[in-house]
Amino acid sequence: MKVEISKELDDYMYGFVKKVIDEVGPRMPCSPQEAKAAQIIKEEFEKTCDDVAVEPFTCHPKAFLGWIKVDVIMVSISLVLYLIMQFLMDHVLLLIFAILSSILAFLPILVVRQEFFNYKEFIDPLFRKKSSQNVVGSFKPKGELKKILIFSSHMDTALEFTLLKLMGWIFIPVAFIGVFTMLIWLILSLFNLGFILFGFLALKSFFLPIVIWLLIIGVPCLVTLFFFVPLGDKGNVVPGAVDNMSSCAIVQALARYLKDNREIIPDNTEVRLISFGSEESGLRGSYRYAAAHLDELKKNDANVVNMDGIETPDGFHIVEYEPTTKTRHSEEVVQKLIIAAQDVGIDAPRFGAGKLEKSVGKFSGGSDAAAFSKAGIKAAFINSADWKNRSTYYHQSTDTLDKIKEGTLEKTLQICISFIMNEKKAGK
Repeated sequence: MKVEISKELDDYMYGFVKKVIDEVGPRMPCSPQEAKAAQIIKEEFEKTCDDVAVEPFTCHPKAFLGWIKVDVIMVSISLVLYLIMQFLMDHVLLLIFAILSSILAFLPILVVRQEFFNYKEFIDPLFRKKSSQNVVGSFKPKGELKKILIFSSHMDTALEFTLLKLMGWIFIPVAFIGVFTMLIWLILSLFNLGFILFGFLALKSFFLPIVIWLLIIGVPCLVTLFFFVPLGDKGNVVPGAVDNMSSCAIVQALARYLKDNREIIPDNTEVRLISFGSEESGLRGSYRYAAAHLDELKKNDANVVNMDGIETPDGFHIVEYEPTTKTRHSEEVVQKLIIAAQDVGIDAPRFGAGKLEKSVGKFSGGSDAAAFSKAGIKAAFINSADWKNRSTYYHQSTDTLDKIKEGTLEKTLQICISFIMNEKKAGK
């Protein structure tokens, strides 16, 4: 199958990325800059789509990474309480300190599990609520609506990852050690509580040598995580060319292509092109959209193709499993994307379910596709990452247009067009 991308459309995509970066700049979730980018995206959709909607929502944008600081503080206080216990003799006072120490060791594990590994809004109400938005452009179906195809991206940018900037990929083992320290300390604190509860006061120092080693090796890694992102808005310095204005440009180019080639859209099928807000604060935009449209998406057999981190023409993968959130995507959509890529001569193997990918990817985070898959809607996502060099600009001020290698956006657009054309053929 041959899918031609005109030079005009090619230039448009890279020009769109440049336009947003030059006119808007960094766009952290719920910021005025994110809203300005949404307005630009809306205005572009209005030139091509049958219908354009801005769907506002609220969330607590600082909670998603803010929980890290909360966890570090709680674990630190828990350890201090244990050290103070070494100088106490009163049973009641020791019991109070042991209970408080155990609670403050348990809560951080619960928080990291819910906020990061499940992307739940667990402690979000502790942070300020703000407004964000999703922007949706639609091509209405010819005939009765029976199927929905969604191609999506996100418009916001992350707060700068200070540790990644300073340490490169070394920050991953630091994070592992930090979380492992939390787990070890939880176990020790619970045993210590048991000793005190049953009156074995002499055993209050039983774990002290281990705790000292934790303080020497583990706690420095844990405390380092406190500085994962800057406080306040100081980290709003990421231009976000690769992550993820690259995908927003592809979605806009797909809208332009469909306007001129409407015949490739299958009958009874609506194509929706979405740019989500607040992805970098825990996929809040996609979660809100999936929840608001759940019934119609399930009724009309929606297929979601999400795109994120499109940067190199020779590193395409169709992600079938996301290790962080333990999300398995639709095998049907994964297969369709692999075939769509093959049909236009692009190698895009499945990714995410291998043992190495699962272990290394445990702290890689989730994509907007996860919000749909977790809701029972068929989804998968396309990624094309240059992992060798990515640590030098991922979620940093150096994520600029030059990081998107020539040919990358065109190939991704070809995959999306091929996907729609294959749906057309399958419906005949």
